[in-house]
Amino acid sequence: MNNETLLHRQIHPSWVQNDSISSQAFLNEQVIASLSFTPSAKDDNKLSVYNGEKYTAEESYIHFTESFESAGVLSVSCEEITSVEDLVAYEDNDPFDGHSVIDYSSVESSTQVKKKAKKIKNLAVARGWTHKK
Repeated sequence: MNNETLLHRQIHPSWVQNDSISSQAFLNEQVIASLSFTPSAKDDNKLSVYNGEKYTAEESYIHFTESFESAGVLSVSCEEITSVEDLVAYEDNDPFDGHSVIDYSSVESSTQVKKKAKKIKNLAVARGWTHKK
């Protein structure tokens, strides 16, 4: 993977909420929860993504939704990941070829994990949906 490689993250429907308070509601836009870019404890501080060199956003969506739910795909580049201190991304091909991770292992506290997840989410949201259900 190189700096321009996009990493595709599946966004669970529960992480998408209509923003009924701000003017965005009138634009029919959606708010994405930072939780969508926060690894859970069971994931050993590694967030699952698809390697964009092996899957398009649409292909990743199709593959993922064979077993799980997804509202769509948001993507970030490897360069964007490494621009956030202590984060790295790499392909591990486990449990399938093209599986990659955004690794939060070097982040010292859960508060910092949440802050970094919010930065990554904001970068992905700025790009916009790369595939939508």
